Amino acid sequence: MSRSLFKGPVIGELFNLKNEKKIKILNKSFIILPEYLNKTVFIYNGKKQIKLTIQENMIGYKFGEFIHTRVRYKYKK
Repeated sequence: MSRSLFKGPVIGELFNLKNEKKIKILNKSFIILPEYLNKTVFIYNGKKQIKLTIQENMIGYKFGEFIHTRVRYKYKK
């Protein structure tokens, strides 16, 4: 379900990007802005922090689209 247009996009305050060495994101529904370009962020997938470097083609998408939250099933031999 999409978000209402009158509310606008979900943009998270990621603190002051210049002073932060390790940016942690808990909410995967934040939209990636151009000011995050070439920054490394750690996104929580429910179990551990996953390292993600923001590239130019990721701008406008949500953080959750670039990480996996489920473990792939391994069949037993």
